[in-house]
Amino acid sequence: MRVKKKEVKGLYKEILNRIKVLDFNKIYPGFKPFDFALYTDDFVVMKDKVIKYDNRFIGNTAILYEGEFLAIWKIDSVFVHYNILTSKIIHEMFHAYQYKCEEKRFPNEFFGLGYLYEKFNISTKYDETKYLLKAIEDEDLTSLLRFIALRERRRGDYENDLLYEEGIETVEGTAKYIELQVLNQISISDYQKVYDEVKNNIKNIRNYIPIRLISYDIGCLLLMAKDRFNLEFNYDIENETRNTYALLFSDFERIEYFHENTALDLNFLDEYYQSIVDNINRVMVSNPKIHPCDQVIGFDPLNSFRVDKYVYYRHFVMIRQANKEVFIHNECVGEVNETNQVFAIYEKVINKAF
Repeated sequence: MRVKKKEVKGLYKEILNRIKVLDFNKIYPGFKPFDFALYTDDFVVMKDKVIKYDNRFIGNTAILYEGEFLAIWKIDSVFVHYNILTSKIIHEMFHAYQYKCEEKRFPNEFFGLGYLYEKFNISTKYDETKYLLKAIEDEDLTSLLRFIALRERRRGDYENDLLYEEGIETVEGTAKYIELQVLNQISISDYQKVYDEVKNNIKNIRNYIPIRLISYDIGCLLLMAKDRFNLEFNYDIENETRNTYALLFSDFERIEYFHENTALDLNFLDEYYQSIVDNINRVMVSNPKIHPCDQVIGFDPLNSFRVDKYVYYRHFVMIRQANKEVFIHNECVGEVNETNQVFAIYEKVINKAF
């Protein structure tokens, strides 16, 4: 059943009323509201107009629209939690704020596709994050120091992977923290509900694939640790290059602490890689349509995965081809050359039975 314009316009008004009563400076110093849009597969609702849907509106994010940054959110149903949706839209507004401030710490998403989901890496990360949560819950400095020790132990073997993690923690984790600050003003019960979800997420090791999504929650916890331990955290987004973890913990003492958790069932990591291989093979045997690719310029990082020289795009990919932008709204696979660039896209073809 399609969502009606009247319903989305009413939802827009409900969200706007909630945004108007918020103290944005308490949410994040210097942060101010941006315009936002709610869209469906058919139309887009903005503060002063409704337009026909077009491909500028992809995902839940912030885009540059007519020279200004705009937070956007896709509406599949009007039966949503108004307070939670408000916090999500302000999450995207914060990305607009980051773009306007020329945030320099966005991670390379293509780099993140090659994240090493190795058993030692994931099991150690799982333990370090539990110590971070314990530090916050119990105001326990020893647990905080153990968190730092385990992270630094991983850094020696997984430096590039941590570079990606800490970029996501900084950019997306801060926006997740913003969500909680919004709910703290609107509804304490909703704040507690979302915080409980964060805690449950990090306690389930299967949530560490893909690493991008769990890093939202971990980045949020880093800033909650800042609040819990009254850590100094002053910086200018426009000029800062250090990530959140470095800003908070680079001056902390380093303790010797390490243990390898061998009790965890990590077979799901092998299952993960096999599922991606199966998806890649399914596309490649479908007699796919081949698109020469000069550059990948857009994809969904939560639904794109790399194994060896192939990248699996579950929903879409945007490429530059002979100085034109091409939007491929379909399941497809990218092939990577020896310089680590995608040079061809194989679009799945659905073979219809006659």
